[in-house]
Amino acid sequence: MKNKKYVFAIIMLFIFNVVGCSSKSAEEPPEIPPDAIVKINGEKIETARGTYKWESKGLFSNKTVIADAASPFQIAENMKAEIIDQSSLANVEFNDGSLPQLQAYIWEEENRGEALLVNQHQITLPSKKGKYVIEIYAEWTNGDSSYTFVVDVL
Repeated sequence: MKNKKYVFAIIMLFIFNVVGCSSKSAEEPPEIPPDAIVKINGEKIETARGTYKWESKGLFSNKTVIADAASPFQIAENMKAEIIDQSSLANVEFNDGSLPQLQAYIWEEENRGEALLVNQHQITLPSKKGKYVIEIYAEWTNGDSSYTFVVDVL
C-alpha cells in the first residue's frame, strides 16, 4: 500500500513537471526571425519583413513556421523612401544581436536585379540618382528572412 502511494506521487510529479515545462515561457526561442535595424548615416530607416522560414527547437518539440509575403517591390509600394546621398552605406543589425549571412539586391519591377556589395553587415547603396527598392536576404542556421527598405538617391 505504501509503495502505491509513492508510485502515485512520483507519477503526479512527473505529470506536473511535463505540463509545466511544455507551457510557453519567455525562455523559448522566438517563432519569427529577429527584426532588422537599418541605419544610413546614423539614422534608423523603415524596414519591412517579407517572406521567411524559421525553425524553433523546444525541449519536447520542434516548430517550423513558413510565411509567404508579397514581393519586395509590392511591399515597397506602402513604404516611405529615405532620401540619401550617392554611394551611402547602410548598416544592418538585428534586434537580437545575431550576425546572419547577408545578401542584398535591388528590385526592378517584379524581378530581383543587381546584387549589392555587402561587407561586414554594411551594404553599399547605389550611386546613380533614383528611387531604389532594396531587399536584404538574411540567413541563420535555423532559418532565413527577407527585409525590404526604399531609398531615393539624390
